[in-house]
Amino acid sequence: MYSFMTTIPTIKTIAVRRAHQLQAERPGAVVTQELLEDRAILSVQMNNRVLETDFIESPKSIALPRRSVEYYDILGQGIKLGIIVPAKRMEEEKAKMKRIKGPDRMVVMGYDEDLADRPLVV
Repeated sequence: MYSFMTTIPTIKTIAVRRAHQLQAERPGAVVTQELLEDRAILSVQMNNRVLETDFIESPKSIALPRRSVEYYDILGQGIKLGIIVPAKRMEEEKAKMKRIKGPDRMVVMGYDEDLADRPLVV
């Protein structure tokens, strides 16, 4: 079982790192972070338009059924979707989202839960 106290620092660390990556990829864009109870959501905006939304999922939040609805809502709006999950769940997540093709539409990445300072795995 995962504790709330160990998950949130990891999620927060990954959210900060990913926000820096997104900012570097799109100079001039505004990257916002929202840290929730068991996950983080990042949005990239430019000229008042959302270009990308990334969900950083914890071991707890990854099991919630609401995720799929949120993901398809983002994709339906023409916004690029980023899904960042524990590395050991990355292939499973890719299989769930296999219908969505193309790096311009979606990216699934993984993180090592014990070593949040390591690079994200694509």
